[in-house]
Amino acid sequence: MTVLGNGPQAGLAVEVLPAWIVAGTVALGALAVLASCSVRLVHPGERLVVFRLGRPAGVRGPGVVLVLPLLERGVRVPLRPVRIDLLWLEATTRDGVAVTVNGAVLAAVRDPVRHCLAGDSPLSAVTAAAEDEVRRHVAGRDLAELYAPPGGELREPASRITGRTREQGVEVTRVELGRIEVPLSTGLIRWAEGFSARTRPAARSRPPIARTRPAARSRPVRTRQERSRADRVLHPRP
Repeated sequence: MTVLGNGPQAGLAVEVLPAWIVAGTVALGALAVLASCSVRLVHPGERLVVFRLGRPAGVRGPGVVLVLPLLERGVRVPLRPVRIDLLWLEATTRDGVAVTVNGAVLAAVRDPVRHCLAGDSPLSAVTAAAEDEVRRHVAGRDLAELYAPPGGELREPASRITGRTREQGVEVTRVELGRIEVPLSTGLIRWAEGFSARTRPAARSRPPIARTRPAARSRPVRTRQERSRADRVLHPRP
């Protein structure tokens, strides 16, 4: 105990804590802060990419993950499929008709490390690749073929988009064209004229349908005796 001064406040005293208690309290507080920063809870629908000194050290999760403070850094990557809308894409069909396409793309992260190394906006690269492949799909087909996709989804464009987005660690599992609009233009008029010109010879080449009258029913031939019997029945003798 330390006494403060000799005046009126001589009765006041201050307890001086030992230095090791103060140091221990500070150390425990620092350890608590480091522990709270190093323990991460990773959900089942995501993964934690750990970087050690700026380089990828692995993928961890799901569950409780320990990250070394000041040495490691963790980046969360969601693995759930993401729907990317493709709105009002202008394209031209193989037979020269301008159309407006609305659709959607279903994408999911398959390689979390590549997804982190791709940059801040890898989904923008996926969107650009999807728009290019949808325009390519429209350009390789006639207008009549666009309105009858097999099952409503397009597998070939999905595989081509995945080939372009594999560097970002993203796989496109589904491509859908939900709405196709054809604005009234000179290209549409030329297409309609060409379509009618192609279908007219086919209609003329069909054989005409013969119209025949139904055959008249033939009456049975009656003998002289049958006619005489009928006359007796109709005109009985008095």
